[in-house]
Amino acid sequence: MAVRLGSQYDKRAFLGAKLKRGWERLTDAKKNKTDAERLARIESLAEPVSRLSREEMGQRVEEWRSQARAGKLSLEDIVEEAFAMVREASRRTTGLYHYPEQLIGGLILVRGAVAEMATGEGKTLAVSLPAFAFSLFGKGVHCVTVNSYLAKRDCEFSTPIFEYLGLTVRHLPEGKEGTPEAKRQAYAADVTYGVGYEFGFDYLRDHLVLLRSPRSGPRERLRNALMGRANPEPGIVQRGLHFAIIDEVDSVLIDEAGSPLVISESGPGRNEGAAAYHAARDLAASLREEEHFVLDLSRRGVTLTREGFELIHQAPGIPWDLLRRPWQTYVLNALRAEHFFLRDASYVIDEEEKVCIIDEFTGRRFSERTWREGLHQAVEAKESVEIRAENDSSATVTRQRYFGLYDTICGLTGTAAESAGEFWHFFGMGVETVPLHKPSKRNMLPEQVFQSREEAYRAVLDDAMARHRRGQPVLVGTRTIRASEALAEVFSEAGLPFTLLTAKQDAEESEIVARAGEPGHVLLATNMAGRGTHIDLEPASLASGGLHVIAVERNESVRIDRQLIGRGARQGQPGSAQVFVSADDYLLEHYAPKLSEKIRNARADASGEVSGKFSEMIDELQQAVERLRYESRLALAQRDKWLDEIKSNLA
Repeated sequence: MAVRLGSQYDKRAFLGAKLKRGWERLTDAKKNKTDAERLARIESLAEPVSRLSREEMGQRVEEWRSQARAGKLSLEDIVEEAFAMVREASRRTTGLYHYPEQLIGGLILVRGAVAEMATGEGKTLAVSLPAFAFSLFGKGVHCVTVNSYLAKRDCEFSTPIFEYLGLTVRHLPEGKEGTPEAKRQAYAADVTYGVGYEFGFDYLRDHLVLLRSPRSGPRERLRNALMGRANPEPGIVQRGLHFAIIDEVDSVLIDEAGSPLVISESGPGRNEGAAAYHAARDLAASLREEEHFVLDLSRRGVTLTREGFELIHQAPGIPWDLLRRPWQTYVLNALRAEHFFLRDASYVIDEEEKVCIIDEFTGRRFSERTWREGLHQAVEAKESVEIRAENDSSATVTRQRYFGLYDTICGLTGTAAESAGEFWHFFGMGVETVPLHKPSKRNMLPEQVFQSREEAYRAVLDDAMARHRRGQPVLVGTRTIRASEALAEVFSEAGLPFTLLTAKQDAEESEIVARAGEPGHVLLATNMAGRGTHIDLEPASLASGGLHVIAVERNESVRIDRQLIGRGARQGQPGSAQVFVSADDYLLEHYAPKLSEKIRNARADASGEVSGKFSEMIDELQQAVERLRYESRLALAQRDKWLDEIKSNLA
């Protein structure tokens, strides 16, 4: 997608990025070199590099490393030769030879920008180019992904390439495997693959270690030096934040940026204040909307009216001795839990009868995460499961601030164009589009808008059934687990064979997705199937029209829709896609109830489909919601900056 001013929700920052890039090209002779000139140089090096033995390549790499670490070599000096070297190492170890488009993507990344590469264009292989170039400086390169599965997969794929060139590569362990020693070994490698939040949590853990470790004064250090003893060093695991290459960068830096990284410590056992959450739940259930409280659907907020405020404080049975915050906060949390946090949409109840948060953008489960300020306990009270003790925050940092600490960050994704202004505002990264290796053959069918969810589901069923019968594979993408399971019932009742993939079967994802390209196969999935997973199509599937993608309702971000649609028609393959929308969809009901009502009352055909003119209105609504979410991220970043300034002044 072209990066245009009209599609931006932060137009001022977008124009700033354009001006900065143009000024650099005018004033810096080295950066004035075009990508076409650099590509020609890399191609000219292909033949002489192919004649080098592995030992000769290793010697060349060691020379570069020595010069780069001594400050005698810059990225601009070495980038073309480095890329040619990686390209040849990849050919020898994996059989894959970087396309010119992948080289362009690598050049964009080395510039510290965001490369928009379409799904299926080989982003994993493209990452090997800047990772090698950055590693020559000996400071460690962090290759960041959105989940553990992709981090391990990308690490395993890239290891032969890097090891052939004499580099060390490690995967950043998590959970029980993530011992301090295992993490130190991972960070000591030249290239480290891991999940974005784990890098951030390690940063916070290191800060807690430094904060709690006794520091030797000058006298103690002198005494140790005279006696030949080493000064005790805190047991931190990271060795600095220098280079970060972020895959699915819009997911890591934008979609997940609305929630900060928090290290929490909880007390053991049951929550002694559980009765307060139950009392708030029961009281909230007796309140009447408009009379006692008002809902702000667009911001997911709740406000008590004056009558409501007086009522909740006059109610009998308030457990005052158990409260750790104002009573109204307990009641407001109970109302939010009831009206905005839906089971199988915002969370699931896992095998241990615990509330497990669902990532709203990917559909993945995060069992270790909890909502703060008593909200998680309010949801537990709503579900009548055991209420766990609240977590107390020990350290916190926003994702914008954490990744802003790196000397150089860059990233790639299939959907960055609309967020170019935000990338520049927070990180100083421009967005550049990488051309397709092969022309797209995607057939994008017109969006269909229906008066009700039931009518939209029937239309989805009819379309999926017809394609299944003629042997075309179908991927049906939904916004939530609840929607997937509701649609699954419709499919089952109609006798349509399908596979259901939700966050509840996270461990089976790769196996389920591997079958999605079989002829006539129907995969019903949440958004988790749209990021980073690969769908191979059999010859019969290609002959029947390729993968057909059905998007059930619009998401709050058009980027999420584009990611899902991008699962089909990859690398010049045939494919098609269509979006089905109804007046009952979350986007319309929560952000534009008047538009939702207008669609319900519009003239429709026998199937319940209304005029396509509503699609333009929904486009405008999506843009407005994007801006709203962006303002929320701006406010979070400003709050984090303010708190940091206060801490600095108090230190």
